[in-house]
Amino acid sequence: MEEISNKTLAILLISAIVVSLGGTLISLNRLASIRSPITGLATGDTATVDLNIAALAQVNFTTDTINWGTGTVNAGMRCALNSHSASLNDNCTDFTPQENGLVLENIGNKNLTLAIYMGKTAATFIGGKDPVYQFNVSNSESNSCAADSWEVVQGQWYDSVVQASNITICNETDGGFRSGDDNDELRFDVRVVVPSDAIGAKDDVITADVVEI
Repeated sequence: MEEISNKTLAILLISAIVVSLGGTLISLNRLASIRSPITGLATGDTATVDLNIAALAQVNFTTDTINWGTGTVNAGMRCALNSHSASLNDNCTDFTPQENGLVLENIGNKNLTLAIYMGKTAATFIGGKDPVYQFNVSNSESNSCAADSWEVVQGQWYDSVVQASNITICNETDGGFRSGDDNDELRFDVRVVVPSDAIGAKDDVITADVVEI
């Protein structure tokens, strides 16, 4: 067998290199023409956001004073003062009319049952012969005490009650005294009838007692 000459080997080597380069170029060109990217494996992750909103059962008298000032009662007569009406009867002299009442707001985030009581009775607050000390309650904002939660009649006068016999205003039946921003205010009005034989500075405290529902 004849031996392959060096020249022939050189030609074959060059031909192999050319074929190899040509194949590589063709492969690279084909890879570049592929539009869809080649993706590897991806691993997601998660994060958390946490908080804890505490329950708050709290009320506040945002209007907390009724003050008729100083005045007198005509001899032998009775003077009626009412925070629901600015009018004074003819038996009252120099008292300052009041018509704003007290406003109790549920400033917490829980619906509540609500009861109230006074510190004094009519006799211990006003004194004299046959004094009167009464209150009434109504919604200052619509539906603050839900319709079926009322245990008193809105706008009706009730005699003063002391702590031992507090009176429930709004129960849990229909949501109670509500905490929504637009329905969380009740109005309390006070009426006193002062006999002419009563004398001295008078003051009392009304307490709102609540339980969360």
